[in-house]
Amino acid sequence: MTQNELLYILTIAEHGNITRAAQELFISQPSLSESLNKVEQEFGKTIFDRTQEGLVPTAFGLRYLDTARKILDRCKRLEADLDEYRQMRRGKLTFGIPMNLGTYLLPKILPAFQELYPDITVQFKENNSSELDKLMLSGKLDFSVMHYETPNEAIHYELLAEDDFYLVMPLALARTYNFPEYRPLSIYDLKALEKEPFLMVANRQKLRQVADSILAQLSIKPNIRYTTKNMETAKRLAAAGMGITFLPHSYLNLFSGVENLACYPLDPALQASWKLVIGYPDSRLLSRCAKEFISFLKQKMQPDEA
Repeated sequence: MTQNELLYILTIAEHGNITRAAQELFISQPSLSESLNKVEQEFGKTIFDRTQEGLVPTAFGLRYLDTARKILDRCKRLEADLDEYRQMRRGKLTFGIPMNLGTYLLPKILPAFQELYPDITVQFKENNSSELDKLMLSGKLDFSVMHYETPNEAIHYELLAEDDFYLVMPLALARTYNFPEYRPLSIYDLKALEKEPFLMVANRQKLRQVADSILAQLSIKPNIRYTTKNMETAKRLAAAGMGITFLPHSYLNLFSGVENLACYPLDPALQASWKLVIGYPDSRLLSRCAKEFISFLKQKMQPDEA
């Protein structure tokens, strides 16, 4: 058995479908079917039952899959050990990151890291946090950089930075309230906005969870004018005078500036922030390349590097 064969069978089990597994592995469906048949012939056992719902592991298949996962994990550990002796001359790492966070963070980090370590191959996958967790635990990612949500017991988290939220409102509207600029806005300041239209991102997004937490502390049931999946859309609608919103500081100038907008920090008592974390499986050792990248990332995220 080769590592590729083990990975092929595990991917088939994950999808329960040859076609989808082949698409993820970037190989042809016939080639993947041939690899599966070859393994089954070698053992003289069927790994999957072919059902109307898809490919379902047999009793032997479950044993095979468990062993395959352990073998691949040991291979990764061996690679990590060998990497310690390569003195960072060569190596490879793969990490995950949400798309908006990647847009903000990767242009700051990757050019400088690749200049320092030109022979290290860096790959990243963009997805939401729950999907990144699945990819990490299946061994397809070394680690993820993401916003901290409900913790997964199988994943270890390290705090990278904390990003404070701001009230963002049309400049013309801000003039009517004349909020003080010498201090963050308090609960009493924000309560005055109860009747104003709000621009919110969709439910289940971490950004919305923070905004809902702020409004709950204010005992405000917001007058939501528009809901969008994109925080940039919310910001541009605010600049167009359509309402007010809450955005993290790091994203205020991500795609566009803050023309026609007033942006106010919030009282720390509101705990209006989200944590940026690095997550990786508790059961797996990080390679030296991954450790170096994480260390580099932490240095770049210090306030004087912002």
